[in-house]
Amino acid sequence: MKIKQIYQQSIGLVLLGCSVTGCGSDRNTVVIDPPVIGESCPSIIDEKQFTDAKTLEKMVQVGPDLAQLRSTGSQAHQQLINWIELEAKKIPGMQLKSDQYEIQRWQPMIVAENGKGRSLLRSGQLSVNGKEIAIAGAVPYSLGTTLAGNSGDLVFLESNQPITAEHKGKIIVRAIPTSQDPVYANMVAPPYAFLFQFAKYLSSSLNELKTQRYDKPFLAGELMNQDLIAAGKVGAAGLILGFDVPRDQVKDYFDPHNGLHYRLPAVFLGVDEFAEVKALASSNTQAKIVVQAERDTATTRNLIATLPGLSDEKIVFVANTDGNTWVQENGVSGMIAMAQYFAKLPLKCRPKTYEFAFNTGHLHMSKEGTFRYMEQLDQEYKQGKVSFVFAVEHLGTREIVAKPRTDGSVGRTLEFSGKPEPQAWFVPEDHVLMQKVATEAAQRRNLPAVMVSTGQDMPNPQRLPKQCSFGGIGNASHQNLIPTMATISGPWSLWAPSFGKDAIDFNLMRDQLLAIGDSVLALQKYSKTEIDGPYTAWRTASEQGKLVCSHNTNSGIEDAPSTVN
Repeated sequence: MKIKQIYQQSIGLVLLGCSVTGCGSDRNTVVIDPPVIGESCPSIIDEKQFTDAKTLEKMVQVGPDLAQLRSTGSQAHQQLINWIELEAKKIPGMQLKSDQYEIQRWQPMIVAENGKGRSLLRSGQLSVNGKEIAIAGAVPYSLGTTLAGNSGDLVFLESNQPITAEHKGKIIVRAIPTSQDPVYANMVAPPYAFLFQFAKYLSSSLNELKTQRYDKPFLAGELMNQDLIAAGKVGAAGLILGFDVPRDQVKDYFDPHNGLHYRLPAVFLGVDEFAEVKALASSNTQAKIVVQAERDTATTRNLIATLPGLSDEKIVFVANTDGNTWVQENGVSGMIAMAQYFAKLPLKCRPKTYEFAFNTGHLHMSKEGTFRYMEQLDQEYKQGKVSFVFAVEHLGTREIVAKPRTDGSVGRTLEFSGKPEPQAWFVPEDHVLMQKVATEAAQRRNLPAVMVSTGQDMPNPQRLPKQCSFGGIGNASHQNLIPTMATISGPWSLWAPSFGKDAIDFNLMRDQLLAIGDSVLALQKYSKTEIDGPYTAWRTASEQGKLVCSHNTNSGIEDAPSTVN
């Protein structure tokens, strides 16, 4: 792993940092005696000393103000990392380093309408029989074309119809599966009852969901990825993926985020345009897809900020820095707020070191920065230098639900329900201590829609642990058998930027952070043996060659397969 020291900031970022949280030193490490909060060490977060909701909003807003699309390695993404670095430098005692590495960057080429960053919406085109069809955007990582585009006959395939050699040269039309899909409903919209069976604690408001489905489009991401791979393998001319909600609500949608460069162009459609194209596909209609996108070699970096404690044993927070909505990377702002609070504590109240890993590559998962970071952390864990990891993602989200349209049109429309989005707080199975601490923190802060759960996957009784999925970047540590807690939500606004800042309840975000902080203060007093808990036996099983959790997301392969297996 190549570690580089951080570099100086531009004057624009310095001014931006001052406007959000005030000015501080620009040194790599600021050594100042932190203010003391009382005589004794707090057992829970003192909310009077914690960042307020308005400041959290200003911090989260920095990313969208730079550009709507902050894809991995883009200029806007680099600027956001620089801003995070600037904020971290202001924190007394913080030590900073960067891990820089290369990726095969993918970007749409056309500038966004407001001139900030680039636009998926404006970088794709679709025409059928010479008629322009309005799209929701180019599919991320789809193949860039010339302005002449790729042409071919339209062919509509149901979800249970495989993509085969007979579709070579065709433009495939495929609906993104929803809760109504006869084949994939349980995959893309699992029953809440299935998810709730693993809960150790459930907010009372979630009980009404037990007869409903967790119907969120991010769960269809892997199916989209597989279609893009399959269509590329057989030499299809293009792929059209259709949502069942209006185009305006899914403009600039960014998924899949596997970081695989696909071998054909592809576009998203809203429900009305998709219905039109689907109907035309039944009559040997010619279509043309244009995607204006580029691929190049670029560098990106993880930024690691370390706040020393009385011992070198680390409690680690992780979040991703790339995104395209107000939701995707807002864990960054939460971690900055957490770091600011912990730095105010006297050294005697920090028995362990806190490390904040602001990691890149979540929108380019073939080279996911958090998995890269965990490779080094795993070695440190084996040396007794790591206590546990807390993954922080998608905070303060408001629930968005898909409902039938009332104007008689096809499909559904998205609406805020007026309720918070269900929040998962993942804890390891058989880890009674972590389960107890998480539950107490959630109850103390009255989190309105939280599920403290041992995982979201079907348990495998032959494996240790039986559940491996913590839903997001928490998988990077849990599947590497490092003690982990993780909080995450998955609303429509995760990848659909149209909802803007309305997607976030910043008071709820703050309450969630207070609960996270409470749990860390509670756990930091325990010994490494107590924190390791069941992970000790799981690691022993791994050493003995038994079946344990493993991950293959961070393969480093950035090109989609080219040939049929």
